[in-house]
Order: sequence, then structure tokens, then C-alpha cells
Amino acid sequence: MKQNMKRNITLTITLAVIITTISACSFMKGKESDAPQDTDLPASTTQTSTSDTAPDESNTTGENKITLSLYFANEDKSAVVKEMREVAVEDGDMVRAAIEALIEGPSEKNLKRSMPENTRLIESSIDGDTVIVNFSKEFLNANGMAEVIARASLVNTLTDMEGIRKVKILVEGEALIGPSGLPFGELERFELDAQGQPVEGETRAVTLYYGNAEGEALIAEKREAYIYKDEPIEAEVFYELTKAPITRGLNPTIPEGTRVLSVETKDGICHLNLSKEFLENSTGGSAGELMTIYSIVNTLTELPGIEKVQFLIEGEIRETYIHMELGEPIERNEDAIAE
Repeated sequence: MKQNMKRNITLTITLAVIITTISACSFMKGKESDAPQDTDLPASTTQTSTSDTAPDESNTTGENKITLSLYFANEDKSAVVKEMREVAVEDGDMVRAAIEALIEGPSEKNLKRSMPENTRLIESSIDGDTVIVNFSKEFLNANGMAEVIARASLVNTLTDMEGIRKVKILVEGEALIGPSGLPFGELERFELDAQGQPVEGETRAVTLYYGNAEGEALIAEKREAYIYKDEPIEAEVFYELTKAPITRGLNPTIPEGTRVLSVETKDGICHLNLSKEFLENSTGGSAGELMTIYSIVNTLTELPGIEKVQFLIEGEIRETYIHMELGEPIERNEDAIAE
């Protein structure tokens, strides 16, 4: 009997050990199944971990910062002054970045914005060593010295860049027109004096021929005129002739609204292409026509290298003005000048 009791105790202990072992294994297996597996990581977890080392926004958008030379107006807007500034450049377009910085204005308190108020950059491009800039119509709001400062600040800012020598300015897709009525064309870097004022040209003595009080002869008037270096001198002198005479008793001879469309001097002949107003707004008879034609011819032949003038109207050579022949180049007429 004692032997049977001993056997029962042994079996009970063995069974208890087995049950305990099985329970422990089941528990551990359950814990392992609850643990997250590396292969089952959600995508959001991976993205979050990599975002901590991602490049900053400026790099992802192709934006860098570089230091540029920008030219702004001084306090009274009579000169341009250089400001060195760090500018954000997107996709390597330094030209656009520089122009936008000019439109934005200076950071230095003693400088002023050189671009006319509300001017927008429509487009910019590079053709060889020339930058072509297309502004909105607000660029035309600058007049006189303010317009000169606007051009000088733009041109000198862009020609400070390596490989850029010239700038062509468009407004709403059309070439910017100079005082003479001709497009400025490709502008080279502005020469600045010691105060930073743009030197666009020089003052020259010119001789202009106006009609006398009776409208029967021409009288010379000598005048100091500012000749722009970027425009043909023939166009500049013609522009002066369209202005009212200074001398009392003289009368203008050019039909109102007449503009120079193009001008070129070759082999002693000045090919002068005038707008349609030269024909449409003519008010004189035969004598008036003679005064108009020879006031132009005698004025232009005062310039070195010009012996005759070939007239064109809207690009075409006309056989007659109204009565007077225009088909061939016209020589200077000393007989038309009053004694």
C-alpha cells in the first residue's frame, strides 16, 4: 500500500511539471506573436524616418543663393549706386533673379528703387552676349532722368555678369523707343561719372534750318543738343529740328507727328525713312514743300559725311512729295538760305 501511494505522488508531480511547461510555452508563444515584425512595417513609418535626413526645401526646388551686384538709384534719383546682395536664384537663372531684385528694390535705406512703380518682368532670355528683357507697360511711366536711371541700373546690373555685354529692352513685346523716335536697340554698359551719374552721350553744337516769318527762305539757328551715344546722330539732329525754334520770328517746317522710322548714311547719302505723317500732315503749297525738304537736307548736310538725302516714306521711295520730286537723293541748296 505504501508502495502504491508513493507511485501516485510521483505521477502527480510529473503531471504538474508537464502542465506547467506547456503553459509556459504557450505564454511565450503568445508574446512572440504579439510583437511587430520588421517585414510588416507600414510605409508611413519608413517615410517618417527618412524625412529627418531629407534636404531642405531650397535644394529640392533647385534654389541657391549667390551674391550679385545690383544698381539702384541714389536718394534724389540722379545717379546709380551699386549694392552687393545675396539673392535667391532658381534653376540657375541669375538674370531673372537680378531683374526681380531690381523690381523689389534695395535693402540699403539710403538707396531708392530704380524701376518704375508696378513694373513687372514678363520674360527674359539670352541671345549670345545679349540679354533681352520684356517688361510690362508700367516701365514707360518713367520720364526724363528717372527713365535714364532705370535703364542704367538694369544694363549695368546685367552686364556685371560674366558673358553679358548688351541688353535689349522691350515693353509688352515692343522695342523701347528713344527720344529721337527710333528704338534704343542693344544697349551697352553705361559709363558713370564720379558721382554715379550715367553719361549717355555728349552735348554738341548743331545747326538747324527753320523757315523765316514769310515762309520764303531758311534761316540757320545754332543750338546745343544732347546727342545720345546709342542713337544715330542723324536721327538725333532730325529730332531737334522737330522742336520749336528758339529764335523769335522763325517757324518750324516739319509736319506735326513726323517720326524717323530708320536712318542710314552710306557713301555720302543719308537714307531717311519717315513716317506717313510727313506726307499726310503737310500743310504748305509748293513753297511750303520746298521749305520742308530743304530745311531737312540743309540741316543733315551740316553733319560730316553727308552730301545728299534720299527720302523714304514708310520704307518706300516716292517719285514726288506732293509737288516736289523726291525720287532721287537731294543735294544741299544754298539758294534756299536767306542772306
